[in-house]
Amino acid sequence: MPTSVQIGAYLRVSAYSIALFDYLQSLPAEYRLYAKQRGPFKLSLACILFILVRYLGFVALICGALGFFYHGFTEEQCDHFYYTTPVFKLLLYLVSQAILAVRTYAVSRKSPKVLYIMIVLYILCSAVEFVSTFWKRIHFNKSGTCTSGNPPGVKIASLYYVGCLVYDVVSMTITGIYLWKFSNASRASLGKLAQMMIEDGIMYFIALTAMNIVNLIFFQSRDTTLQSAASSLGFAVTMIFSGRFILNLSERSRDGLSGDNSHSSRTPASGGRRHNNLESMHSQPENIVVTVMKNVVTMHDHEMGAGDTKDASPRQVKWGERSENESDYLGK
Repeated sequence: MPTSVQIGAYLRVSAYSIALFDYLQSLPAEYRLYAKQRGPFKLSLACILFILVRYLGFVALICGALGFFYHGFTEEQCDHFYYTTPVFKLLLYLVSQAILAVRTYAVSRKSPKVLYIMIVLYILCSAVEFVSTFWKRIHFNKSGTCTSGNPPGVKIASLYYVGCLVYDVVSMTITGIYLWKFSNASRASLGKLAQMMIEDGIMYFIALTAMNIVNLIFFQSRDTTLQSAASSLGFAVTMIFSGRFILNLSERSRDGLSGDNSHSSRTPASGGRRHNNLESMHSQPENIVVTVMKNVVTMHDHEMGAGDTKDASPRQVKWGERSENESDYLGK
């Protein structure tokens, strides 16, 4: 039977391998996301969230690996280091939950009620996560390593994953309700992009929920070595699925998917017919997808058609070959 140290090592190495593989695989999509920005200092909200969730995850993984595999920590050094990994974990999950909040708010067509619910939920769950990160956490300096957790008999740290589970369940439920509501309102099926959002959302929810449950179980253990054994897998899954959601939306907009292309491919002969066609699109479910894509990826507040190529400024076209003029996130 493997020891608790071996189990912790196996899980951590698995997390590092998965994270590295995904990073190398998604590098081209990451570059394309950067190329779509208006400039190096004018990044969209989606791009900023992507950078934060991606590289906070890597920092958390590196700090976790250093604390577990490095055997040169003194008691004093460990006393200063052991909060590093939990702090970066907290920041990573907060950014991930912000992505979920933006996605849920966008899907609801910027419903004030949903905004209020997500703000209150974010504050409450963040408070639980913050308290469970710092309350009665001690370090374990075994054989020169430096890990942290709760002392035997204290299970405050496990509440962290309870807060994460509650947040994921509520946000996923709200998103599903609104996507279903808007699709049924027009008695039509969802377009390709909406289906992608649902599939990504379900996969995101399943993966994060599974890892939160695993970590919740591990932190119930009296063996202090096992308590944080699965944390690195949680970092990797959160970083990968949060980043992938943004990259997938960016890639779909680049490929020109806006639902049912049969509607958008028709070009009216006159300006009046074009205006009427645009107005009719507002009543179709595909426009829901376009609105969601605009809100999540570009976070612009203007109506459809504002991103047309004739409105693109020279500065936007000039910066990068794949600017918003080439793929303006409107599914054209």
